[in-house]
Amino acid sequence: MRNLSILGETAVELPPAHRLLDLCVDVTEERVFVLCGDDSATARLLTYDSQYTLTDECVLPLSATEQIMSMHFVMEREHVVIALVSGDICTAGSGVEVVGTVDAGIAACRWSPDDEILALVTGEARVLLMTADFDVLCEHALDEGQEESVMVNVGWGTRETQYQGRGLQQEEEQSTQQEQSPEIQVSWRGDGQFLAVSFVRAGMREIRVFSRDGQLHSVCETVTGLEHTLAWKPSGRLITATEKRAHRHEVVFFERNGLRHGEFVLHADTQRALALSWNSDSSVLAAVVDVGSGVCVQLWADRNYHWYMKQELRGSDIQRVVWDPEDPMHVLVVCASGFTSVRLHSVPAVAHVASTESNAASCVVNGAQVLYTPFAYANVPPPMCLHTLDARVPVRHVSFAAFGAGNGFALLLADRRTVVLYACDSGRSSPQEIRRFMLPGSDARQIAWLEAGVVVSLGASGVGITRIDDSDEVVTHVCPEHDSPLVLLSSAPHVERVLVEDARGRVFNVSLAAERLESVAELPTQCVEIDAVDCGELGVVVVGRTARNQLYANTRLLSPACSSFYLRKDVLVFTTTTHYVRFVAVNEGLITGDIPADDEAVVSEARRRVERGSTIVLASPTGDAVVFQMPRGNLETVRPRALVLAAVRQALDARQYREALMACRVNRIDMNMLYDYAPAAFMGDLAEFVAQVNEADLLNLFVSSLRDEDVTQTMYTGIQSQLAGEDKPDGTKPGKTTAVCRALRPVLQSVTDASQFMPTVLTTLMCEKPPAIDAALQIIAALGQDRRDAALTYLLFLSDVNTVYDAALGLYDLPLALLVAQRSQRDPREYLPALGELNALSSEEYRRFRIDAQLGRYESALGHLCAALWEDSDRWTEVAGFIQKHGLFRQGAELLADHERIGDVYVMYGDALAADKDWGQAAAAYLLSQKAVAQAVDAFVQNKEWRSAMSLASAANSGFGPQAVYDTARQASSVLEDHHLFGDAAAVLLEYTEETEDAVMLLVRGSHWAEAVRCSHARERSDLIETTVWPGMDAACESLEEDIGEIGEGFAAKVERLRTVRLTPLSQMTELAGVDDSVDVMPDTASMASQFSTFTATLTDISKITGSTARRLSKNKRKAERKRVRGKKGSVFEESYLVDSLSKLIARVRVHQDAVRNLNLALLQFGRAAAAAHLQRVFAAVVEAVLQDGDWVFDRQRVLVQGDAGQIDLVDDVNAEGLPATPRLPKPAVPTMSDFDNPDIDNRLKYFTYKPVNVAPEISLAAYFVVGSILVWQMVRHRSQRWVAILPGTAFSEAIGYAFRTACVYNTTFGMYVAMMLFLLVPPNALALANYKAVGKIMRDSHAQPRWFWLKPGFVNWFYFGSDVFSICMQGAGGGMLTGTNTRDAGRAVVLVGLIVQLFLFACYLATAFYVWWRPEYTVHVSPSDVSHASAKRRVMLAVTLTTGILYLRSIYRIAEFADGYGGKIYSSEWAFYVFDTILIFIAFIVYIVFFIGRNFPRSSNVARAPSVGHELQQRPVDSSQLLVSKDLPV
Repeated sequence: MRNLSILGETAVELPPAHRLLDLCVDVTEERVFVLCGDDSATARLLTYDSQYTLTDECVLPLSATEQIMSMHFVMEREHVVIALVSGDICTAGSGVEVVGTVDAGIAACRWSPDDEILALVTGEARVLLMTADFDVLCEHALDEGQEESVMVNVGWGTRETQYQGRGLQQEEEQSTQQEQSPEIQVSWRGDGQFLAVSFVRAGMREIRVFSRDGQLHSVCETVTGLEHTLAWKPSGRLITATEKRAHRHEVVFFERNGLRHGEFVLHADTQRALALSWNSDSSVLAAVVDVGSGVCVQLWADRNYHWYMKQELRGSDIQRVVWDPEDPMHVLVVCASGFTSVRLHSVPAVAHVASTESNAASCVVNGAQVLYTPFAYANVPPPMCLHTLDARVPVRHVSFAAFGAGNGFALLLADRRTVVLYACDSGRSSPQEIRRFMLPGSDARQIAWLEAGVVVSLGASGVGITRIDDSDEVVTHVCPEHDSPLVLLSSAPHVERVLVEDARGRVFNVSLAAERLESVAELPTQCVEIDAVDCGELGVVVVGRTARNQLYANTRLLSPACSSFYLRKDVLVFTTTTHYVRFVAVNEGLITGDIPADDEAVVSEARRRVERGSTIVLASPTGDAVVFQMPRGNLETVRPRALVLAAVRQALDARQYREALMACRVNRIDMNMLYDYAPAAFMGDLAEFVAQVNEADLLNLFVSSLRDEDVTQTMYTGIQSQLAGEDKPDGTKPGKTTAVCRALRPVLQSVTDASQFMPTVLTTLMCEKPPAIDAALQIIAALGQDRRDAALTYLLFLSDVNTVYDAALGLYDLPLALLVAQRSQRDPREYLPALGELNALSSEEYRRFRIDAQLGRYESALGHLCAALWEDSDRWTEVAGFIQKHGLFRQGAELLADHERIGDVYVMYGDALAADKDWGQAAAAYLLSQKAVAQAVDAFVQNKEWRSAMSLASAANSGFGPQAVYDTARQASSVLEDHHLFGDAAAVLLEYTEETEDAVMLLVRGSHWAEAVRCSHARERSDLIETTVWPGMDAACESLEEDIGEIGEGFAAKVERLRTVRLTPLSQMTELAGVDDSVDVMPDTASMASQFSTFTATLTDISKITGSTARRLSKNKRKAERKRVRGKKGSVFEESYLVDSLSKLIARVRVHQDAVRNLNLALLQFGRAAAAAHLQRVFAAVVEAVLQDGDWVFDRQRVLVQGDAGQIDLVDDVNAEGLPATPRLPKPAVPTMSDFDNPDIDNRLKYFTYKPVNVAPEISLAAYFVVGSILVWQMVRHRSQRWVAILPGTAFSEAIGYAFRTACVYNTTFGMYVAMMLFLLVPPNALALANYKAVGKIMRDSHAQPRWFWLKPGFVNWFYFGSDVFSICMQGAGGGMLTGTNTRDAGRAVVLVGLIVQLFLFACYLATAFYVWWRPEYTVHVSPSDVSHASAKRRVMLAVTLTTGILYLRSIYRIAEFADGYGGKIYSSEWAFYVFDTILIFIAFIVYIVFFIGRNFPRSSNVARAPSVGHELQQRPVDSSQLLVSKDLPV
């Protein structure tokens, strides 16, 4: 349903005295090469640019008299190849060159579409295929070769089997006698894989198909009268040729295999077919034909298997046509004196006037015929039409009238000057020609009928305005020349203007008054279809579509892929190449609104799917229909929801309710639209609505469609809101249906003939929520017999018969219930006895009770039963059973409040509540009964309200004895204990029993330490403190330390693992886990707050569970949740699992806060400050670790950013590092030490586990200072060796250590505590160095030969010295570590290892010392004060062994102290330190003073030394007798 319009014509004349021989096109540079000859027979090559200006002229060394066979521009070589009939092949580029010659001449020549192969047919009828470099690929005779595909024709359906009429034989004889032209034609298929050759063989023309490599593929079917014309359709389906028959010319088609495939007949005036040519997209076939009066070009197009002649191009001496290889709508018409460039476009052939009287007609051009179809009255599919109009001359352009109803149209004929005007009334009548006149010029290509007597034309000379008066006088005015070529003339009936567009996209209005062009809008580029509409404040908006399928509204791009459009006053309809039809409201949003892209997942009123390749023929200007033409040419009419809703809205605005309702019914639009569009107006016009519809069935349909939803917010939001991308609201409208039904019912009942709308009245009752069946039955009951039966039948149609029967029975109207039962499918043997039994009951209240009980209305039934009880007291058993069975205790209590059996009702109520474990309400019920005190007490006990229970049990009138009160107290305590309410459990025992021991035990279990001690003292059971409270405190302390330690270890381990996980990139984790990037890795349970600076906040619930309503996704969600909970190592869920685990550990720390504080206070009360301080340090270490790593754990959570495909819960903002900027839930809170620190705890207890005394350190300081001074005096006196200075140095170090301890007694600081530990722990080990040195000196100075290596002086000195230094270093490092909270356990282990090493070395050293003492060969120097050598050695060895033993005992004490642990009994006892460390080391120094070893190790050896036995034997000989009696030598 489209016509072919000429957008532009440019005629190019050759220079004078030149005639055109051939031409070709360069599409890359937009050049045209023309080969022409002048009067002197000189051949020239002319070059024209895109504006068809002559830019170059080249003289060729050819004679203009030579016949040109082919001329082609080879793009890759950038030269023109000219083939002559004589056989020469020339190239013209940078120069002219003859590249080869075919001796036999060239009969036909054609290049392949890819410019890679040149096909030649020589004068000897041989086929040559050559490359672009003119290398021969193959050569063979044209009429030889074996077919690759052989046709098998069995004769079915062939021409020989068909009856063709009487003149068939004569016509075939005449065709055979026609003289065949010897001309040979070659044509390639569009992909260059096959070529066809048409030639004459044995007097008959034959078409042969060859493959690209020159092999014969097929021979086409023989056709009598086949002419030389040949053109292969570029799409590859058909080979086109012409056949001349006796009375007509036909264009025939062949398939590649040679079979004939249809034909169409050229116009009757065709004398001879000269050439055929297809455009590049195979949509238009150009036929150069001789029509007797001259040669013309006919442009044919097919739709729905029918061929239409869309244009006839006339000119002088037309030779052939050349199509642009890239632009399918650009053709060059070649003449002898020049060529004409014609630009075409396919435009809609329909009217655009928005009038209720418009025929919405289409005028399809087929040569001289106009196929007229008024779509408003008849949708006739092409190629048929309602009326066929004969213009007698081929039509060039059609324009519909832009005034009135728009039913008239004007035709511009092919002579470019004749205009024919047609008028048509509304309806199916045929248009009538009213006027035919001639335009002054002869170059018009487009026209527009603006007013009844005004026609605007567009031609080469510009825009002309032609006025025709009643006397047929034609007056034409030409608008001033324009600076850019004008390409399109279009009438815009919506704005009553004629628009003109130039080549730059500027749109102008043709002003009739001023007779000039006025600017309207400027499009970004030239468009081939334009229309305009008034958009209110925005003014006139021009909508245009380009040849590249871009749709613009002024300068705004509406769609980059628009295949067609139609503009109405209220909506723009366009189709896209993605196979959608889109609707855009015509208002300000056309320029400023958002137009989302096509999305199959979104259901929208603003678009719908269409068949692939569909284009719009027209959209009904005032209706709701859109006519589409499919790619094959057939028509389909649809009613898009957007247009239907627009029509419904217009009808509602005009109060045309019946029309709106029928539109909704026909197009399946939700009828809630009638109310939701304008609720207030509709409710005010209900009477008008009923009057217009006036059909019960239609009203029933409307009422039954009502639901509590606003469809204007959910389903039919309008085009504008959907284009803007607005989110749909919930749209729920509670009570809407009931309100409409209740408002409509009085209107229906108020009409004159109310029985007409009785079904609708019943429908309104049944559509209420809930359905008012009772009211409907009451209305039916009031009707007459005939009407009642019909109404009841309709009611049973609307509702289930059982429901209606129950409702009738619920009205206590047994006759009505019988009537309903008779209309149902119930068995009379069932309902008749039941109704008879009810009718036989004498008591009306009891009858109603039975009916209500049967219907399940138990509360109402109880009311009637209680009323019957007042009439007959014997019904109590039935009343009690009914109350118990249906749980109607509250209702029974209200109904029987004044009855004597009310107490029994409360007892039953209490028993039911007790069975449901609702002990509090049960106790209240028992109390109300005033007869169930024991049950009330038991209920209070079970409800853990022991005070209420005991106050009730111990009351004077309760009936409880002392033993019963005691038993109740024990029971209450047991219940409270089971619920871990140990404080209340102990309080019961303390107040109502003498079980003090059990009470104190319960207080200890509940960690109520202060209360346990108070009760022990109050009950004069102080022994319970030692037997119960203290063991409980020890157990609690141990348990807390273990639990806190476990928390600390778990926290550290998980933090360390979390550091490793966060070093792994998210992309790597997702690849390993196989998780898609659109998945949200961080679950809701791992989302924390952004700040973590304090732990004083309350505990926050960080769990958040959300459910999915999509059943198909529930399994995947559960699977993903299981993965998150497991937190498999290396999985993408591990990080969130670790964060969640750390959050739970922090919550456990918070739970332990109060327990640690209360236990510490209790420990301090009993002087166990060391244990309290140790527990506090353990807890503080965990809190410190959480404070240190908390911010990093929770603020650096990573999430994956989702992509477009996805729709999962996203965090609000994610930065470049993948971190959430604003987490959604706060972090958990843990206590700080500021919440925990107890001001009553002495600062000294943070380092000591006791309060050090303030006298012993001063005494120790003085004693060690005195000892050191004495040792210094002895060294000076005896001039001892330097290493002896170890002894006074150690004494002074001890004095310094006790000085620091004295300072710590008054104010303990970290530095002073470290100094004290170092000076008291390490220096005593230096005494061992002195002993090692002494024994080593003895062994070295004695010059004795050792038996074993470990007795060598060097080994003794350095081994024990080095080992002792190692032990000292370990103890020093461990002592420093003991001062830290986090390193205390490790420091204790280091010190313990050092002490054990030292203890082992002491044992080894003592063995060595005793060996040296025992062996006589080891001697010492004798001091002046020594009596003999033996006494000197004995004094030295006594000092060494005694002090080593003392150091051994001190090491054992230290090992026991550190093995017991920091805060243990040994460490916490200050007396042990002074006894086993201070006093022992002091005794060692006394030994050193008494047996001062420095006198035997003077600086110079001037004192006599006892010689060794071996040395004396070597100096002088002695006999055995002298040896035996000698007194000086040792034995």
